[in-house]
Amino acid sequence: NYCLIMGGVTIGDGAVIGAGSTVTKDVEPYSVTAGNPAVFKKHRFDLEIRDKLMRLRWWYWDIEHIKAVAPILMSNNFDKLFKYATENNLGDNK
Repeated sequence: NYCLIMGGVTIGDGAVIGAGSTVTKDVEPYSVTAGNPAVFKKHRFDLEIRDKLMRLRWWYWDIEHIKAVAPILMSNNFDKLFKYATENNLGDNK
């Protein structure tokens, strides 16, 4: 199914848009939005995790690091992800 995202709308990093949604307003990072018109449904993670993920910006890491943490990203083991980032001096993981 498709989504319609209106011009000028910003979709935050890590956001999920439901199939068939019409997005008319900005979508927060790491949130779930769905419907016609699309409305906020929930946050994917608590505020602390969302803030840390936004500071990590793992999607800008070298591909070697992304490949190394791919299983961690799919497991939602955030402690392990943040430890890896700290040990490898990646992102702003404070």
